Amino acid sequence: MDFSFIEVSVFVALASTFSIYFFSSSGGVTSRSIDMQVQGETGIKMNQSPEKFSPSYAFYASILYLIGSVIATFFMYKEYFL
Repeated sequence: MDFSFIEVSVFVALASTFSIYFFSSSGGVTSRSIDMQVQGETGIKMNQSPEKFSPSYAFYASILYLIGSVIATFFMYKEYFL
């Protein structure tokens, strides 16, 4: 398996963008699942918090990296795409 950097850069960018989004948001599916689990075990109703995402500089950098890697991949393989 011999991959060049440009071939995996889009997937690395997508994975990093998703992981930064997942770990810097609150009130999503994971939070609701944990709240329901606690409510089921204790019988105490948990307050539902709205989903909130506060983007950081790392998230913006990963978005820029994603855009740059998509553009670089397109130019690298433009004969295939066109």
